[in-house]
Amino acid sequence: MRRLVPAVLSTAVLVSASVVAAGGGARAAAPGASQMQNGSFTPTIDGRRLHYEVHGQGPVLMALTNSWGLSLEALRVMYRPLEERLTLVYFDPRGMGGSAGAEKDADRGMSAVREDFQALRQHLGLPKVNAIGWSNGAMNLLVLAAERPETLASAIFVHGLASSGPEDVKEIARAQPKLFADYGAFLAEVGKPELSAEARTALQRKFWLEEYFPALCADPAKGRPLVATVFKDAQLSWAHAVQTNKETGESFDMRPRLAAIPVRSLVIAGRHDLVTPEKVKVLADGLADSRFVVFERSGHFSPVEEPQGFRDAVFDFLGVRRQP
Repeated sequence: MRRLVPAVLSTAVLVSASVVAAGGGARAAAPGASQMQNGSFTPTIDGRRLHYEVHGQGPVLMALTNSWGLSLEALRVMYRPLEERLTLVYFDPRGMGGSAGAEKDADRGMSAVREDFQALRQHLGLPKVNAIGWSNGAMNLLVLAAERPETLASAIFVHGLASSGPEDVKEIARAQPKLFADYGAFLAEVGKPELSAEARTALQRKFWLEEYFPALCADPAKGRPLVATVFKDAQLSWAHAVQTNKETGESFDMRPRLAAIPVRSLVIAGRHDLVTPEKVKVLADGLADSRFVVFERSGHFSPVEEPQGFRDAVFDFLGVRRQP
């Protein structure tokens, strides 16, 4: 039976089982922040066109984009309030937005996003940088922190996990039987061989924005308009999701490497997320230097479910919150 591993929640939480069912301180400031120009740019870096945008003021915070196929617009909606005191850098993954097209399957995966993050960091003249990742982006940021800790001044993991696998899939099936079954039906539909890549992405967008993502919010009814706002101008890509699934395999497990990661970290969980705070706390507890925050009225989208609390938590962590 055809098998996929998840791309959104945790890179191994929901999709695979659905197939079966269906069948600190200011020290973190990065050099160059005061000289960085706001705007939209598309330079050629390492022989590849890479589109990025810079918005805000203050210490630099680079957003690690999601490898499952998401252009920068969605992350900017979530992080825009941070631009008041931080310089946010966003970029499009290969094959999306203004970046160069994907020339091979690997261009659509997690390692390609990490490569482009590092290439852009060097292009901007930043020896070390603060970085933030949400969901799959948080898990990819964890891999990056293990591979290249010397390039990170700090890391902010928003609704990410240190590990995920078959047991997590079973737990979600028990907790959300309808969502579990509906995802299986979606996979059967999107997997029809006669569909074009564009048609698959259209199905992805409809299901994720109208059913899947809202179900990940603390209040699904309120979550639907929130999700619509976040992803209104963003591109999605089912081909990227499939490639990310191929790269992660049946499970994702960074737990053995956590203690060796020296990067100062903020780990964020949502009380009502399918990725439970107890599961996210494993990541925080395993890291050598971390702060753990649970948003009590959030699911998987705390930046827009509790925007003021999210903003304050990030500002406190990076030492840029105005003192009373």
